[in-house]
Amino acid sequence: MGLIAEFRMASEQLPLVDVAEAVSEATVEFESVQGRPSGAPTFIVRIVGADADPIEAAFADADSVTDYSLLVADGTTRRYRCRPAGDPPTDVELLADNGSIPDRVLVTPNGWEERRWFANREEFDQFRTFCRANDYGLRLDRLVETDERSDGRETDPFGNGDRSRPREMTDAQREALVTAHEMGYFDTPRTATMADVADELGVSSASLSERLRRAQTHLVAEFRRSTGIKPRTN
Repeated sequence: MGLIAEFRMASEQLPLVDVAEAVSEATVEFESVQGRPSGAPTFIVRIVGADADPIEAAFADADSVTDYSLLVADGTTRRYRCRPAGDPPTDVELLADNGSIPDRVLVTPNGWEERRWFANREEFDQFRTFCRANDYGLRLDRLVETDERSDGRETDPFGNGDRSRPREMTDAQREALVTAHEMGYFDTPRTATMADVADELGVSSASLSERLRRAQTHLVAEFRRSTGIKPRTN
């Protein structure tokens, strides 16, 4: 029995929260976390919807991250590499031994909004213990249990109830996905940028990025349910 949890971690001490606060008009999201044999991990971060100068200033003034560098810029989307500053969190070995897999981590001025796969309830409780040890306020928004039949039983934040209905893709998300595909945003090489598709839809690049991300997450979740693919446990 696996779990998919959507939750918010509230703390000013979380890495990149000060960056997100400085460029509050932008979307700040983790793309990957690369572990290292020793020392702090390396973060790959995507920022959409802010100009280069305020982003660079936000990184330069940030206390939560260090050693930042620009990897690539594509229209209004910029990707950076950085590392967390300061001492490692308390009981970090609990997180290192945890078999959960982050699916999406959005950084806000108040903390992180995250979607994460857990192999079982024990690993979820272990992750929650880590958050409490570091004074990360954890607010659970959604918890879905997945079983071998690949269906989902959606529960309330306390694990009760059985609503048995996955979250649907919205009309706006579907329109964004189809328009981006038709305009060549997913082609290799791309024939349209994020800004091109956003202009076509009459929305900001940050809004479009959020809609595409949620639409793609929905498609992946549906694919995993239909094919029986479970969350990784190692």
